[in-house]
Amino acid sequence: MQTMPVFPQAETRFGRMFTLQGDTVIGRSLRLYGEFAGDEVDSILALTRPGDHVLDLGANIGFHTLALAHKVGLAGRVTSVEPQRYCFQLLCANVTLNQLVQVQCLRAAVGEAAGTCAVPINDPSAHHNAGATEVSLAGGEGPTDTVPLITVDSLTLTRCDLVKIDTEGFEDRVVQGGRETIGQFRPVLYIEVHDREKLQRLLGQLKPLGYALFLHHTRFYRATNPQGEVAQIFTPTAGGSALIALPPGRTLPDGLPGELRSLG
Repeated sequence: MQTMPVFPQAETRFGRMFTLQGDTVIGRSLRLYGEFAGDEVDSILALTRPGDHVLDLGANIGFHTLALAHKVGLAGRVTSVEPQRYCFQLLCANVTLNQLVQVQCLRAAVGEAAGTCAVPINDPSAHHNAGATEVSLAGGEGPTDTVPLITVDSLTLTRCDLVKIDTEGFEDRVVQGGRETIGQFRPVLYIEVHDREKLQRLLGQLKPLGYALFLHHTRFYRATNPQGEVAQIFTPTAGGSALIALPPGRTLPDGLPGELRSLG
């Protein structure tokens, strides 16, 4: 019986990728379907324009990064930030494997103030959900890495058109630490939302800036996946919720997949 490599490769929509053997969500989905959260990715791409400068905060192993790099093209730029050891290594490998010179990868977590944080070290061959790994400001149980904690403002960007934020509970802190950048460049924001309390804090941060806000629900699985795979590894309702924040002058693209609700 052949043993699966620790970092098995997958053929995906946006190129060949290394994955984590033990990741039961993103890695498994990429190997089986050739994509993960395809409706979410298509929605983010619909909000992105060729030549844009974008941030992928919480990049994991880089599926969204590859998608964004293809959309912005060589005239654009993608800065991808990921704190987990093996996810970051594969992020860099996948960017290199696909010859994406417009992508810069940074190993860090993103929050409201500079410092350091503890990031769990997940065994890449043991079953886990790498996309749900949370960093801690107060240390953690088990083996951890100490990783820089940065802010969006500390990147001193000269341009910022879109920011995708999936930082496992730090989303409102990321916005707080990027208030100067957001105020100056007014990027489109696509922010993962995990609970009502966090959503309310985000609304309080962004409404005063004049952003139009929408709650967006998508599913992880779709029948039109690149591999045409009908087997489902997710429950029928499994998916993600995100806050789409549009600055003045931007409108929602027509035909976004999933469910949308205006929040004012």
